[in-house]
Amino acid sequence: MNEKGKVTIYDLAAKLNTTASTVSRALQNSPRISLKMRNAVHELAEKLHYIPDPVAHHLRTGKGNVLGIIVPRIDRNYFASIISSFQKTAMQKNYNIIIAASNESAEDELAAVKALLSKKVDGIAISVAAEESNNDYEELCKVHNTPILFFDRVPATCSVDTVTNDNYRIGYDAVLQLNKIGRRKIGHFAGPQHMKMYSERLAGFKQALTDCGMEFNEDLVYNNCITLEKGVEVAENILGNSKRPDAIFSAGDFSAISALDTFSRKGVNSPKDIAMIGVANESLNSYLSTPLASFDLNKEKIGELAAKMLLERISEKSTKKEAQHVIVEHTLVLRESAL
Repeated sequence: MNEKGKVTIYDLAAKLNTTASTVSRALQNSPRISLKMRNAVHELAEKLHYIPDPVAHHLRTGKGNVLGIIVPRIDRNYFASIISSFQKTAMQKNYNIIIAASNESAEDELAAVKALLSKKVDGIAISVAAEESNNDYEELCKVHNTPILFFDRVPATCSVDTVTNDNYRIGYDAVLQLNKIGRRKIGHFAGPQHMKMYSERLAGFKQALTDCGMEFNEDLVYNNCITLEKGVEVAENILGNSKRPDAIFSAGDFSAISALDTFSRKGVNSPKDIAMIGVANESLNSYLSTPLASFDLNKEKIGELAAKMLLERISEKSTKKEAQHVIVEHTLVLRESAL
């Protein structure tokens, strides 16, 4: 063992009376090493709780068999499901993952990227933070020869692989459903417009209003309304205004959830008085006093594709294959709030 008590391949080699290179090859199941020796190495490694050094492995092979994934928040079911699917797919190819959260901070996000690069990960998948930034992750990862992919939330301009939903169509489809149930004064809980996904949802919303013969009213767009706290604040403002909407398309579920609760406590019925559609299909939507209609974004598929595409890019690191931009299909899950 070394001075820190960590078991090394040299310790394994000494106990088996062989060389470190033989142990290394045996741990990788190289056919150059006899089956008897491979079994002996694996048995001893397990007995001594040997853990490979990813940095040393990276120096030897150019790969650490580790992927990094950065999400805005870990405490959201939506991102937790993406991480779970991402990890499952990575492990099928014998890759482990390191998870980091930006907590919506551009500074923390940059620190996470640098930390992952220092760990010699083979690739990084990022869903960007809500805080606006000028961080150039593409250039940073290029310098370190590390493939990068963006998923769900992607930068406004992007020349690397991405996995997203059709956010324009989501905004469009929301208005179509609300118009279908007879609503003609539709408001929008908008996300930060510097973020591509939210500006696209607003653009689709506006176009659908025009196509359905309705005028776009700027007063019915409630900006930066994607949190529980903001949903309560905006809902109370709506109730205090005589010119209230008869339906709302919310760019996220959380503001829609708190707004519905506020409406209910104030005696306003949904969907009779104000219909509501959200985005993300959070697991609690079905259990609200008024179940929330919402777009399911197929989060498991997003995680799976993000891992597959990143692994493919790693295997083709030396090529100049054109960036892929994959769109994952969404589904409107209709519930009482929009029926």
